[in-house]
Amino acid sequence: MPSDNARASTAASTFARWKTPLLLCLVLLFVIAVRARLLDVPLERDEGEYAYMGQLILQGVPPYVEAYNMKFPGTYLMYALVMSVFGQTAQGIHLGFMFANCVSIALIFFLARKLLSETAALAASASYAVLSLSPSVLGFAAHATHFVVPFALGGIIVLLGAVEGNRPRLYLLSGVLCGLATLMKQPGALFAVFCVAHLIYRYFSGWETARNISMRIGLFVAGVIAPLAAVMVWLQLNGAFGRFWFWTIDYATKYASQVPASEVFNVFSRNLAAVTSGFLLLWLIAAAGFIVTLFNRKLKADRPFLLLLALFSFLTIAPGFYFRQHYFVTFLPAVAILAGVFVDYACWFTSRGLKPSVESSSSVVTSVAARYSGLLVLIVAIAAGVFAEREYLFSEPPAAISRRAYGLNPFPESVEIAKFIEANSAKDDKIAILGSEPQILFYSHRRSATGYIYVYSLMEKHEYSLAMQKEMIGQIESARPKYIVFVPIDASWLAWKDAEMHILRWLQGELQRNYTVVGVADIVAPEPTVYKWNDEARNYSVRSKWNVLIYKRNGSG
Repeated sequence: MPSDNARASTAASTFARWKTPLLLCLVLLFVIAVRARLLDVPLERDEGEYAYMGQLILQGVPPYVEAYNMKFPGTYLMYALVMSVFGQTAQGIHLGFMFANCVSIALIFFLARKLLSETAALAASASYAVLSLSPSVLGFAAHATHFVVPFALGGIIVLLGAVEGNRPRLYLLSGVLCGLATLMKQPGALFAVFCVAHLIYRYFSGWETARNISMRIGLFVAGVIAPLAAVMVWLQLNGAFGRFWFWTIDYATKYASQVPASEVFNVFSRNLAAVTSGFLLLWLIAAAGFIVTLFNRKLKADRPFLLLLALFSFLTIAPGFYFRQHYFVTFLPAVAILAGVFVDYACWFTSRGLKPSVESSSSVVTSVAARYSGLLVLIVAIAAGVFAEREYLFSEPPAAISRRAYGLNPFPESVEIAKFIEANSAKDDKIAILGSEPQILFYSHRRSATGYIYVYSLMEKHEYSLAMQKEMIGQIESARPKYIVFVPIDASWLAWKDAEMHILRWLQGELQRNYTVVGVADIVAPEPTVYKWNDEARNYSVRSKWNVLIYKRNGSG
């Protein structure tokens, strides 16, 4: 019969073996518990775009045929997949997003464990969990950046496995995963560039021959190209390639050059301040981890990998120099791993010279505190961030979260507007949104009368704006939509100074000639939004400049 000491030793051994997986599970359970509360947050514009595009795909309509935007189609396909599993609702979309986020958290752990200790890997995964959940990066919304991350991390982990095990086929698989990250959103391509840069570094460091590295880079690049080529062939076969090329290459190039060079630093610093709010201490820990990476001799072998990862992850937020808050999500894996670097270094630094023997209870406490000092600092930083955002994380109503993040944009109102349209129209009736609110199309299960589901691109200063406006007008006049939803809210148009206003002049005449107002959503916060329908809408005078007007075509039944 085993002695008490033997049983204690066995229990301690079992705990030591399972403590990290258990703690990782606790991190995931925390994320799931919070995200379950966030399932009902109303869709915002980007989510509405992805959801409507995904809805069309499920109806057999490829991207860029009946709806246009400048993003690669990966997130549209991902939304279609998510909705086919969890349903065509905001809750279903956010449930699929929860799963993707949990996968990213686990992959952060596995990647960090290849480079650092298990304690640091756990710290990195916990850091990514809270940072990607934070409202400072709009972490409640299923943006494309969240779908870039799991594919990019998977590609990087597989690449490291290919290097360690000398398995050529894994280079191809790594490339495929990085190609899928690129499909989710164009800046994801920078993770593929990072992988190539890492392989090139290995050659110049003398770890690989020119022949071997050329073959491996070739396999990796072939993998990256494969999913991109497959999607392009699919679009070509469906007659959508021309639109795809215009929107994702020609127009996207114009969009990316809108921010003047003189404004880049101001835009970056302003958005960085917003992004780091709440979890500022955690960002400072990551910054300390970056400094440690530069100078700690223990990281000499992994330093190039860590620095290249930080560089290319940062570059993913830079295209166009808009630096919007949710763009920073693709930078968060590197930030989280750098926080893990700090944890490792702090634990090593404070535990130097500790004797293995234990002489008293006070020495036990001192020893534990020293060995886990970095982790304790990280826990304090996370706890401070959770406390700062406690209302958002634990009690704030979903609609209030949308209001706090997006002001008086009509995202909660879109649900009620869509209900009215769906209840008063047939499935084959079309609607036109004069504004940038594609979520209404998704909620109402009605197709757009025009491929222009945003008006932002029409109101920018570039050579295509007037032609786009005329094409949108022609499509609406040809489709004769039963309803026109007009959103006279600045944030739904973002018209640049001296922008072409041809479409607004046309709209005024079109509404007077052919349409009658049948709905009003008057956003009079802090009071509840006022909704008026049919006769009440026609006799109502709006009180706020934040309103949405629904018009019905005369004689449409």
